[in-house]
Amino acid sequence: MEYTTLLFDADGTLLDFPRDMENAFQGLYAACFAGQRPYSPQILQCYEKCNDRWWKKLERSQCTKPQLYVGRFYDFLQETGLTGVPEELTVEYFRRLGQGGAVYPGALELVEKLSGKYELYIVTNGNAATQKTRLENSGLLRFVKDYFVSEDAGAAKPDPRYFDYVFSRLPHVGRKESLVIGDSLTSDIQGAVNAGLDSLFYHPDGPVGSAGKPPYTYEAGSYEAIAGILGL
Repeated sequence: MEYTTLLFDADGTLLDFPRDMENAFQGLYAACFAGQRPYSPQILQCYEKCNDRWWKKLERSQCTKPQLYVGRFYDFLQETGLTGVPEELTVEYFRRLGQGGAVYPGALELVEKLSGKYELYIVTNGNAATQKTRLENSGLLRFVKDYFVSEDAGAAKPDPRYFDYVFSRLPHVGRKESLVIGDSLTSDIQGAVNAGLDSLFYHPDGPVGSAGKPPYTYEAGSYEAIAGILGL
């Protein structure tokens, strides 16, 4: 298939979300909880567990984005015994997260190279306000024509309505000419399947074993492999 358009996931694919998240969370903890209990790696692990649980609920359409944002901090407080107001913690966390924009080594070089041959767009489930500043800080927007955030779409990957929104904003782009590239089987790849799109599963930490035919069209474990699949 000859593609003209690449739809890149952001976090975990190009943006180093774990780094941005850890920096934002540590800053939040120092500001709001340091007097209650010293920070430890176990504290971060507890938050990550609560966060992951709520994101899985979102992917299954069992909650909304606002419920996710507050619910993960509600659970975190319940499980740690710390005291705070989930809504206030959410605001402060996003303020700090928006200061991020770390990219993985080689990400900028990859998108710069691909932008010479393809139209590049970002398709992300992240928070609208923080994704804008993080993408601006990252340097990726020099090579990307536009980005689409699930909050603006009214639906999140893997809901097919998310990609309906994307293509409504790109009337010149056909689905058969487009390739979704992302690191999440449940969000990016399943979203592509639901929307009738080809996909490339990016797994830098190693392939994920699955029985039967894989749901993705291609797979790659490195940026170099992505470039090779795309003819560069």
